[in-house]
Amino acid sequence: MGELGQPFPGWLEGVVKQFSNLSSEQQTVTLNQLISCCGSEQLWHLQQKLPDFLYRDFVSLLPPELTEKILSYLPPSSLLSCCRVSRLWRDRVSSMQQLWLVQARRVGCNTSMLDRQEAVFGSPDWKVSCVEALKLRNLLDCGRAWSQEGLVNLVRPPGRFSALNHHRGHIAGGTADSSPHPQQEENSESVVIWSVQDSRVTVSFPVSGSVSCIKLHYPSMVVCGHFDGTLSSHCVSGEERGQPPGSLRHKFRLHTAPVLSLDLDICEDLLVSGSADCSTKLWELSSGQLLRTISNQSHWVLSVILCPLTRHQVPRFRGRHLLLTMTRDDIQLWTWVDPLSPASPHLTQPDLYIPLKSVTEAIQSFFFTPGLHFDGSRISFIRQMPMFDTQTIGDADIVILDANTGKVVHNVHVNQKIRKLLAIGSRYAVLLLPYVDNKYKNLAVVDLVRREIVGGATVPHSRASTPDFSQVSLGDKRWLDGLSGEVTTGLVACLALADSSIQIVTWDSREQEEPVRCTSPGKHGLFVTGSSW
Repeated sequence: MGELGQPFPGWLEGVVKQFSNLSSEQQTVTLNQLISCCGSEQLWHLQQKLPDFLYRDFVSLLPPELTEKILSYLPPSSLLSCCRVSRLWRDRVSSMQQLWLVQARRVGCNTSMLDRQEAVFGSPDWKVSCVEALKLRNLLDCGRAWSQEGLVNLVRPPGRFSALNHHRGHIAGGTADSSPHPQQEENSESVVIWSVQDSRVTVSFPVSGSVSCIKLHYPSMVVCGHFDGTLSSHCVSGEERGQPPGSLRHKFRLHTAPVLSLDLDICEDLLVSGSADCSTKLWELSSGQLLRTISNQSHWVLSVILCPLTRHQVPRFRGRHLLLTMTRDDIQLWTWVDPLSPASPHLTQPDLYIPLKSVTEAIQSFFFTPGLHFDGSRISFIRQMPMFDTQTIGDADIVILDANTGKVVHNVHVNQKIRKLLAIGSRYAVLLLPYVDNKYKNLAVVDLVRREIVGGATVPHSRASTPDFSQVSLGDKRWLDGLSGEVTTGLVACLALADSSIQIVTWDSREQEEPVRCTSPGKHGLFVTGSSW
């Protein structure tokens, strides 16, 4: 019963109505008075009910579109914490595939590759892909993504590997400075082909001179450039022509100084070589015939890249083959159409010229840094200012140009000294930095979107055999377009060392197989161990 015998429901309705008519300040004073009159049972009830009013579960109450918009501002690690709040949150958040697609791109997952696989394997689970990429990023950051091994006793000292190249899971190494075998007066140098998967030598055979650069096309052939100015092509498997492995196919003799770089395309039957005689030569690979010489270049030709018309997407040069050359002074792009011969009018002038040094004396000159790359549409290289007063701090830029216009489309500053741009993709680049100590990651991975070094490993110092570091080679480069379990396997890089060994860096599959661990800092949330995202 209420006041003066009034029934309680009627009395309560009147009190609520009068309370609603009060001002905000009066309502607060009234609540304070009521709370002071409550007993322990009422206070306990109040404590249990207040969270339901103050902390609303927006995931269950809001429309899915608004929930997804709110969650899109969280980093991936926080989203994973949200999935552990309750079963409802886990189901709702995990089902937001568009949200996880955006997050997968943010952490560096190759979403375009997974989209292409949709017709074969079905629509990808973007949450799984995001978690996988996030874990790989954390492993890269803490230096646990890769493992290392030294390959020894592949060549007799004082011989050393002066050139390395990787293709289809195999490493080809060419030697220099080898002493003749007691029973062998000539051909003291050799080529060794190592299987990364089987961890064994596949083929080993002698070559005519010290190897300055090498290109492997497994299992058909390997081409060597030599310090005496010649090139030689050799069989690898010996199955095509019925010849034993290592048999000499052709000898290319017309350079008058060491061959510093080479590239080839078997389908187009072309071989291109750059030399310290300041010339670039194009050869017919199958016959050894010289097709054309580009002479009188500004300095030693340190790097060459051959790109047939079917492998590039440059509208300006559609239907034409491309050739890029790099000296310490410039990068030049040359084009031609078939047929190519010594009398053809092509390759007289470069179609694109990129200077690597400043054009005025008022501006400090750039310091030449090796590493020329072409992905079919964009040219990438390093511009670095000379800094001799520090051991590691530098002033360098990864420059990416559009081959169609010649204009810079992307520029990433790196405040480290760079020895070489080893490789670059659409998302990541790999740099070789100076060796300092076992704590400084001198094989560094750069995130081109976040514009920062995101991890790497410490590798031993590798002395340069040529100005373009022919003694260092990268493995499978697909992961540079984005991380996923399918491309983060096998060889990462290999380096020839002064002690005649080869240091190989591979993806550590054991670390990738460990599940992502989540720990709780308290009742207010969860976070992924080691995650900075």
